[in-house]
Amino acid sequence: MKSHKEKIDELITLERENNLLNHISTSLFNRGETIADKKLNEYIIWIRNNWVGTFYPIFKINFNEKNEIKSIKTELSLNGKLWTIILCGLIISFFLFALIIPMIQDFKYLDYTALIVLGIFGLLTFGFYTIFRKIYLNETRYLLNDLKIALGIETKENFEKIEHKKNEWSVKMILFRLFSYPFSIFIIFMSIYAINNGVYLKSIFGGVIGIVYLYSDISIILKKRNK
Repeated sequence: MKSHKEKIDELITLERENNLLNHISTSLFNRGETIADKKLNEYIIWIRNNWVGTFYPIFKINFNEKNEIKSIKTELSLNGKLWTIILCGLIISFFLFALIIPMIQDFKYLDYTALIVLGIFGLLTFGFYTIFRKIYLNETRYLLNDLKIALGIETKENFEKIEHKKNEWSVKMILFRLFSYPFSIFIIFMSIYAINNGVYLKSIFGGVIGIVYLYSDISIILKKRNK
């Protein structure tokens, strides 16, 4: 019988070092490939799919002396970490230089309008983060499940049973959807409006996040309902 390492070797289509340059290359050119940085007792594997784009996970797989899996750890790819830092820097800079500093300078004339604007942008930032994190965690779980199924560690039927048992209508999920659905629809319409006014890159990014989240979440609900 083949070991886990031998089965993983059959899944790998490219070998690359786990460095920033190779992850940038993956984001641009290697969609759908199973890529690995192979060491003696550890494989680092990543797959870039359509849903998470640049923000895909990597899987750090450690083997025992029999080449069987000892542990699997997941984390964001180096390129995903880089863009997270860049986006956080841009958001913090915007809040600081476009909102907070002008408010401090005009403190004597501060009114509720400035605080409302600050609150709205804060809510938008929180909404984007929450929805994108939800997409990332879901896709990470699906990719890890696919890997375990391919290696024979788990079965597809078992994962489907686990997913089916999850209560999609718990109080927590209902409250989350009461926030996330209207927010996603809002950013989609705002993206369409911004595109019509000549703002393309940021608008497309926001609209895609909203569409991807709604599609993936509704798909999960419909699948469980059909079963």
